[in-house]
Amino acid sequence: MPPRPMGWTIPTHVSANLSEETQAIIAVTQGFLTALNTKSRVDFDKHCIRAGGMSLAAPLPTALRFCTIGSFIEHVATLKDNIDERIWDPVVKVHEAGNLATAWAPFRAKINGVVDHVGVQLFVLYRMNGEWKVTGLADSCRLPTEEEMNMD
Repeated sequence: MPPRPMGWTIPTHVSANLSEETQAIIAVTQGFLTALNTKSRVDFDKHCIRAGGMSLAAPLPTALRFCTIGSFIEHVATLKDNIDERIWDPVVKVHEAGNLATAWAPFRAKINGVVDHVGVQLFVLYRMNGEWKVTGLADSCRLPTEEEMNMD
């Protein structure tokens, strides 16, 4: 059975083993996804920099797409579909200087209640004015297997 997506908070048994820094980075990625799910421009702005870049790989045969985070936000804000995108088991790396981090995680996206695509996401974050912000995002995804269609 595939791993199941984690909720919007870090489970206590997991967070007890994570540094405060890692928890803060995961919280920003979760905030970004919550903004995606609610299509909230205001919430996006809390968690990312609009001038940042995105590389999005939809399931084949769709070509790789590139855009700014800002143009992605404006596109998402116009969508009528219900989006529910979640990550789980994030792997966080922080550069020794403490101002650059990445979070890599498997994800699944439900559109209107149906698992539409699955894959991995890579968030690039910078610490700006003491706060972590998503400045880049890349994903690679594919159509779900029959088993993945039943993911929560």
